[in-house]
Amino acid sequence: MRFMAGAVVTGQGSGAVWAWAGRMRTGSGEERWAMDDHVLERFLMRQAEAGLALAQESDILRLAPLDGPAPQHYVAEFRARGLVKRPGGEVAEASGAVFGIHLPDDYLRRVKAPEILTCVEPLTAWHPNIHGPFVCISSLTPAMPLVDILYGLYEVWTWHLLNTGDPLNHAAARWARGQDPDRFPIDRRPLKRRDLHPTLETITKGAAQ
Repeated sequence: MRFMAGAVVTGQGSGAVWAWAGRMRTGSGEERWAMDDHVLERFLMRQAEAGLALAQESDILRLAPLDGPAPQHYVAEFRARGLVKRPGGEVAEASGAVFGIHLPDDYLRRVKAPEILTCVEPLTAWHPNIHGPFVCISSLTPAMPLVDILYGLYEVWTWHLLNTGDPLNHAAARWARGQDPDRFPIDRRPLKRRDLHPTLETITKGAAQ
């Protein structure tokens, strides 16, 4: 699957993305485009700006808004290693994952993780916080910034973050407790690429010390 700014380009797996988007849009109504809640509209526009800025500064994240200038639906692709469970029961590494994000009309007041987050693929993702298509990140709260959600999804998929105490996937939690902790995270790269070009001011300060 390949993404362009603001659009999903058809490719392998794209059918699952559009099926998810169709389900999430059901019931939203045409009144969505005549949004009277200007607070929500401004919030959504800020989230889109910040989320797309993060994607521009990442070698891992591809983010596609699916609707309008104040998007409520996104597809987030992480080109990073995580784990899946194969049909034969083997736990193996996978090269990426795709998640759906929905910020509903009442997002500033309440949140329910199943309404907000969806593991689109792989549905065989192997993690205590993922039981495809359901996914849970820590501290999901009303008005949580989109950037924080994206970091949370990345940390779950790559095993930077896991919950074996109250998991969605009990089998994955039992498996994780039996693993060497040094195995995790699966992908150790930062979501946001490091600045490899120090500013002149930084160089001057370093030379003066």
